Amino acid sequence: MAARLALYNLLLALCSPLLGVWLLWRGVVRGKGLGCFRHRLGLVPRLPQGGGPRVWLHAVSAGEMSAAGPVLEALLRELPEARVVVSTVTPAGMTMAEKTCGRAHALFYLPFDGPGCMMRALRRVRPDLVVVAEKEMWPNFLGLAVLMGVRVQAVNGRVSDRMVSRARWAPGFVRWLYRLPDLLCVQSEQDARRLVEIGVPATRILVAGNTKADNLAERDAESEARLAGDLGLEGPGIWLVAGSTHPGEEEIILEAFLAIRKEIPEVRLLLAPRHLDRVASVSAAVAERGISAVRRSEATGSAGEGVVILDTMGELRAAYAFGTAGFVGGTLVPIGGHNLLEPVAAGRAVLFGPHTENCSDVSDLVREWQVGFQVQGAGELAEEFLRIARDPERQRRIASKGRELIVAQRGAAQRCADAARALLGLERHP
Repeated sequence: MAARLALYNLLLALCSPLLGVWLLWRGVVRGKGLGCFRHRLGLVPRLPQGGGPRVWLHAVSAGEMSAAGPVLEALLRELPEARVVVSTVTPAGMTMAEKTCGRAHALFYLPFDGPGCMMRALRRVRPDLVVVAEKEMWPNFLGLAVLMGVRVQAVNGRVSDRMVSRARWAPGFVRWLYRLPDLLCVQSEQDARRLVEIGVPATRILVAGNTKADNLAERDAESEARLAGDLGLEGPGIWLVAGSTHPGEEEIILEAFLAIRKEIPEVRLLLAPRHLDRVASVSAAVAERGISAVRRSEATGSAGEGVVILDTMGELRAAYAFGTAGFVGGTLVPIGGHNLLEPVAAGRAVLFGPHTENCSDVSDLVREWQVGFQVQGAGELAEEFLRIARDPERQRRIASKGRELIVAQRGAAQRCADAARALLGLERHP
């Protein structure tokens, strides 16, 4: 372990000038801050001595943090004496952590994955268990934790097509990296098979399910009502809600929207770019097509007659609730897709493109339950939306099946918490 980490850190040192330039470009040009710099250097909050087990829960950004919230709650049910700290990488992740992980004993930004920064943080927290969400496999973070005798667990794990291809050209490194956790709780049988193919022992893999389903089990009626009121929605309308969109997708969605509007003139579109720093460019793309647009932050009781651009955090789920159907981005361009279950949990059909490498199991699931529909471009997106919008009975069937699907997927967070308790060798709390 020490030898492999030494080799990794040697390569990291050689690449450090390039990493420094990239961080500077990211901060100055793209305006993406690092969060608290003290945290990045490993000066994270200390946990006091004594008490129950110490758990460090980490998720990279807002989407992953929303899925980590149910895991935190399940951990505290199973380990009521535990002291849990939560880390994230992005400001959006911190905003979501403040919203969903309020019971954590401390929130902080993940230190840089250099040996000094990470060892400093591990010594301040001194965790008994590190829990990482999805694909947050940082070599120094996990490797140093293992050397310190800390148990490591991954939750909500996914093994994408991209990771499988990386394993082909760096099999030794990938195999070593994925063998660091004592247990990998993955979303699907497909993920488990891929881990075995990479070289992870089957005894270290648990198919626990998708914790995002636990987070989606209950709708947030208050947020839905607030958003509808701010947009001046007094009753049901015909809306295409397109969330988590990326460059190249908005143009396709706008083309589909214009085609739909020829058939249903009163149709509305809500666009929610995945990254809020793109709101200005998305607004420009709408204006280029002669369509009026209003930003959600500027809508005070009226959303006008054109396109609404969602430029706020944490309201996409509420937006899906008043959509006739929801489109999930990262699928019409080669990103790999985002959370296809969000529109389904709101009782709406989910539309998505062919690029579902990061969520192939969920795309299969929603199609199997007949609540999700894959489209190839603007024409198919418009046609599928029109079929749904013109068939109220089909909308009711989709809403009913969607609720059944979400209920069937619940329980992943509890299974992860049960596994964490077993890793720590603790008896179940009465």
